[in-house]
Amino acid sequence: MSTEVDVVIIGAGAAGLAAAIELQSTNLKFLVLEARNRIGGRVCTDEDTFTHAKVDLGASWIHYYGPENVLYDYYVSFNCDKKQSRHSGYRICFDYDGECFSSKTKCHAQNICEKLYQHIELFKCKNKNKEDQSIEQVIQTEYERLVPDGPIKRLVNLMLSGDEQYEGSNFENLSAKYYGLENDSSCDKWVSCGYGNLLKFIIKKHNLSIQLNTFVTHINTIDSDRIAIKTSNDSSIVYCRRVIITIPLGCLKRETILFEPPLPDWKRNAIDQMGMGLMNKLIVQFSTSFWDCDMCSFLHACNKQRGRFRFTICSHAPENILILFVTGNFARELESLTDSEILEEIMKFLRQIFPTESISEPIKYNFTRWGQDTLAYGSYSNIAVHACPDTIKRLAKETSDGRVHWAGEHANVNCGTEDWALGCVHSAFQSGQRAAKAIRSQLCSS
Repeated sequence: MSTEVDVVIIGAGAAGLAAAIELQSTNLKFLVLEARNRIGGRVCTDEDTFTHAKVDLGASWIHYYGPENVLYDYYVSFNCDKKQSRHSGYRICFDYDGECFSSKTKCHAQNICEKLYQHIELFKCKNKNKEDQSIEQVIQTEYERLVPDGPIKRLVNLMLSGDEQYEGSNFENLSAKYYGLENDSSCDKWVSCGYGNLLKFIIKKHNLSIQLNTFVTHINTIDSDRIAIKTSNDSSIVYCRRVIITIPLGCLKRETILFEPPLPDWKRNAIDQMGMGLMNKLIVQFSTSFWDCDMCSFLHACNKQRGRFRFTICSHAPENILILFVTGNFARELESLTDSEILEEIMKFLRQIFPTESISEPIKYNFTRWGQDTLAYGSYSNIAVHACPDTIKRLAKETSDGRVHWAGEHANVNCGTEDWALGCVHSAFQSGQRAAKAIRSQLCSS
């Protein structure tokens, strides 16, 4: 058995949905294939585990929020602000033992960080045409010279780990040459209604049809007239004139789809060069809150490992939930543990931060493992050492004589525009629009 359409879209995350919406304005027959039993990809809202709460397991914020953002009108239409945001309240910064830092320590640490970032900028200016280095390599000597042991060092590490958290990778893996490539995300909107629910609203609004539980295994472009796509479901083949591939960069790195003929070297090299970060959420719910009901989040300066349990969001009654964000190497370490072992690490941490509180065991919990997810193999992309803007352009560039198109948060090539971003849901959405418009231009031109 076989099916024949004009366009196949592989993946029903933000990029795939955007491509489908764009193609709805044409007469082209298209099919959206999704390997999971749900839409959204790395956007997923858990509505079942926790009492009185919907919790995003993947993306949580609309970055660069404003009227220019492609998701802004959807957010407003869905009336997401009807639910109170978890971000109402104050944020506090704890030392490793639950104590607060003095103003003097904060000022000193801030000054040191400014000098370290100035050192990165100096490296960028002096090495535009030279070999890239990691951020860790660039700042190491200055770090050792400027940072004294004790509370100042812990606070400097906390401040530095903010960029590591944002990128989902440690400095040893991130490019110094292209640090700060993206525009500053000055306005982030927490999707209080659940990011996954927002994407479901978009599907419903546009009446999109998605074929779930369909894992694509092979793409054959040898025939110049049509592309043959095989799935793991059965022996049937889907034929099409164009295909849009929106699967995560982590899956491209693992080669979960077999291409015949193989991808060209320049595409394979771009996939290998680009960085793939990891951010997991450790979500725990308690019977009562032991933290201040006016505290929306807290930062933690670890005395063992930079960035360990760095950031936690608090949700007070009736939810009584803490969401611990873990990234990079530490996130990978935790993924190798059992749930019970992770929970033990969490409780040690919380009892150290809140030493005067009697903290009972959580009543419910859910821990993500995006690095082990075989349909993700990571959370979102970043500019790794030796990657560059041209890497992103090659990730987005068509292959097979313009018949195979590429989209995803890692393949957004609006670089240089005011709303450009990498590694975000809206950047994935933008890339899907771009790929679909290119196909429309190819197949619908008069």
